[in-house]
Amino acid sequence: MFKRTNVAAVLLAAFLVCISGLQVIAADISKSLVGTWRVTSFSMMTLETNEVSRPFGENLIGYLQYSPGGHMVVFLSAGELPKTSIPFSDADRVAFYNNIFGAYAGTYSVDGNKVTHHVVASWRPDWVGGDQIRFVELSGDRLTIKTAPVVSSRTGKQVVSTLTFERVE
Repeated sequence: MFKRTNVAAVLLAAFLVCISGLQVIAADISKSLVGTWRVTSFSMMTLETNEVSRPFGENLIGYLQYSPGGHMVVFLSAGELPKTSIPFSDADRVAFYNNIFGAYAGTYSVDGNKVTHHVVASWRPDWVGGDQIRFVELSGDRLTIKTAPVVSSRTGKQVVSTLTFERVE
């Protein structure tokens, strides 16, 4: 009887340590996200074919910022935007829109490795008032973000996008 009680106590203690460890991991990820991140790569995988593309090239420009208070902002674009002058033509506007692939702001929440962006302003009106789900992986000063499967506005097919960032501050 004494041995069973000890085994049960050890198992209960181990379970509680594991649960508290998971809460610490979520808190650690949340704290580790805070800062400014510079985009280093963007790729899209089409789920139907597993084809990977880099529709915005290799020289991306952009930043993602998470505040300690739970706010976030992101701006991402192709590295080489078309050169134009004011007033912008309709063709200029289309070219800008097609080369900006992320521009939104709002708040965020963290649950394990899932980060939910609660969008309040966006270059895509259909995102305003909604949530964008992201899955994060942190390794030192490198942040990798994968989207949940979404329908690409470019192809109309289900894709998962992967973005990598380097911490700037």
